[in-house]
Amino acid sequence: MTTLTFNGLPPSGEFRKMLHQALATANPVDDLLELSHRLFEYEQEHRMPSADFYQQYQAGTLDDDLQHCVDWAAVYDLFVKTKRIVEATLMRAAIQTEVSEAMV
Repeated sequence: MTTLTFNGLPPSGEFRKMLHQALATANPVDDLLELSHRLFEYEQEHRMPSADFYQQYQAGTLDDDLQHCVDWAAVYDLFVKTKRIVEATLMRAAIQTEVSEAMV
């Protein structure tokens, strides 16, 4: 995942340029792999699947040691959203290919 780091706020023009460059080079598949790796680390550390953690986190039924794991919840939420984007993009590409081939 692309990360922008600043020592103080850059001028708005410089920020826009850096943001545009970051968005242009973003790759959701790479992001998905990185998020998956981060989830695996949480799962190994806490011996719990991320989906189970997230369900209990949302319900507020985790013990006190895990209820504070806001980062894990945020990574899981971003993983699910990114996965949906990748799946939808692949589905559109597959359908578009089928339609194009059918028209030939």
